[in-house]
Amino acid sequence: MQITLQQIGKKATLLVVSLSVLLTGIATAGLKTADAREEYVANSSAFIDTNGHWAAKEIGIATKKGLIKGFPDGTFKPEQTVTQEQFLSLIERVIPPFTGHEPDSFIKETYLQAAAGRWSEKTYHHLASAGIMPSGKPTESMTRLEAARTLLAAIGHQSEGEKYRGTTAKFFTDLSVENEIQVMTVYPAYKMGILAGFPDGSFRPDDKINRAQAVVLLNRLETKIDELYPGNVSESEKKAMTQAVSSFVGDVMDQQKIRRFDDLVAYVKKNNLPVSESFLREHFSFMQYEVYDYVRFPQFNELMYFAKIGMNKYRMTVQYYAGDLGGSVDRTFYLSSSDGKTFRLIGKDE
Repeated sequence: MQITLQQIGKKATLLVVSLSVLLTGIATAGLKTADAREEYVANSSAFIDTNGHWAAKEIGIATKKGLIKGFPDGTFKPEQTVTQEQFLSLIERVIPPFTGHEPDSFIKETYLQAAAGRWSEKTYHHLASAGIMPSGKPTESMTRLEAARTLLAAIGHQSEGEKYRGTTAKFFTDLSVENEIQVMTVYPAYKMGILAGFPDGSFRPDDKINRAQAVVLLNRLETKIDELYPGNVSESEKKAMTQAVSSFVGDVMDQQKIRRFDDLVAYVKKNNLPVSESFLREHFSFMQYEVYDYVRFPQFNELMYFAKIGMNKYRMTVQYYAGDLGGSVDRTFYLSSSDGKTFRLIGKDE
C-alpha cells in the first residue's frame, strides 16, 4: 500500500532507516544484511569520479567518518539517484541508537508491508517505533520534499512545522501557501538550514536526491544534531533523566490511572513529588477537559535526544509514534538537577 503525502501530512511521518546500501554503492538485490553488503564495498575515501566535483569535500568527510563507501571499481557515482530506503539507511547511521519496540498491527499493515522481505525490512520495523515511516515504496526515488520530512523527524523537530500552520508568508515561488502539508515540512527544514532553495527562488520539492546531495544532507544532519543537543550529557545522566520522566508518566497514567488535572495536582502535592505545576500543564493539560482524547506518551525506548541547556537545566526530546491519533510526534521534557543524579520535572520556562 502506498501512502500519499496528503495521508501523512498530519502525522508528519518520518521515514527512517535501515543499514541500506545507499552510499555503499551496491545493488540491493539479494543482500540480506549489512554485513553482506559491506563485503562488496570499497574502503577508499578517494574516488576516481569525484575530483573537481562540487561535493568532493563533503564526500571525503563522510567517507573518513565511515558513514559512506563507494563502488568496487573505485567510483562513487555522485549523480546517481538514491531511493527512499537507501536515504533512510544513511540517516540511521547518524542518529543515536535506540532499542525501539515491536510495531503494532496497524503500522505493519499500513506502512511496513512494502518493505517485507527486503534488505531494509529490519530497519523499517526498528524505526517505526520512532515514528519514522515511509510515505512511499522503498525503491522509489527520494525527493527533496521527502528528505525534508525525514530529516526533521531524524532531529526530533518535526513539530517546528506548527509554527507555519496558516502562514501567508511565501518562501518559494513553487510552493503554494495553500498546501499546508508542504509548507509545514519545507519551511522549518529551510529555516533550520537543513535544505536550501535555488537561486531562482524555487524549492523544487519533487526533484530527486542524488548520492552527492545525500552526503551533503547527511553531514548537515550530523552537524545539526550537535547544535540542537549540546552539553555532553553523560550516560548516567541520560539514564537518570529517562527514569525520572518515564516513572512519573507510568505511575500517573498506568498505575494511579489519574484522568483529571485537579486530581493530578493534588496527587503530586500529597506525595511531595519533584514535579512542577508548569510541567503538569505542559504535558497533562488535556485532563482539564470534561471529554478528551490525547496523544499518547512515549514508551521511552524510542529515538531520544538529551541536552544540557543551562545551569542545572536539561532537555530531553523523544521522537516516537503516538498511535493513529497522534501519528509521528516529538515530545520535549525539561528537567533540573544540581548533581546530575536526582532530577525535578519542570516547565520549559522555569
